[in-house]
Amino acid sequence: MNRDEWLRVRRALADVRRRKAQHGFSLFIVMLMLVLSALLAVGGAHMAQLLESVAGNQREHQRAFEAAEAALLDAERDIRQLAFDATKQSYVPCSALAVSPCRKAEQGRVFPDRDTGWVTAYVANGENSCERGICYFAAIDSAAAASESEAYRFWSRRAYADKHALYGAFTGAPGAGNPALEKARYWIEVIDRPNSKHPLYRITAVATGARSAGSAGSAGGTRVELQVTFDPDPVTKVN
Repeated sequence: MNRDEWLRVRRALADVRRRKAQHGFSLFIVMLMLVLSALLAVGGAHMAQLLESVAGNQREHQRAFEAAEAALLDAERDIRQLAFDATKQSYVPCSALAVSPCRKAEQGRVFPDRDTGWVTAYVANGENSCERGICYFAAIDSAAAASESEAYRFWSRRAYADKHALYGAFTGAPGAGNPALEKARYWIEVIDRPNSKHPLYRITAVATGARSAGSAGSAGGTRVELQVTFDPDPVTKVN
């Protein structure tokens, strides 16, 4: 083999080695791109799932909040003795209905009246008691609901948690398609005012999301607690 032939063979072998090296590098680049694509796909799926979960939680909280607000309004109608008239699709005085779900004295605790014993009618059940969603705490500091008082967050205690009133139980209020309303409940505290015709009422409403776990004492899930003070005197003057 002469010199020229030898050089041609060397160049040919060098070209083969170079092509093999290029092919191996291209394979590495392709594999790297596949790995990055897989990571991006997994990350995108995880992000989509996270956003869906956040949106679901926000939706659950909104439903629970609306249900708690509805329970507050339902408690006010309970105090004012209003019930839903399916024929008129509006709330009317309980006395205007032949049959109503409103509170009746023979069925248990009702709202106090100075002519029928005021809050002294509740003392038979103890100074601190709840029945059918109406609660009375006789201690002076209970009105402020200080952390040391019996009334402080009483609705979360085992002794009072099941003494609530359910949404619509005493007004016949419709559910309006919100499943959270089925679990909405309220407690009405009677706060004595010696110089007023009516007591002051503090209403606490609790609602949980439709996907939340169970009953009044259950934990977990979306839970909303709202509280408002209701004075029936202005309502009486308007009516």
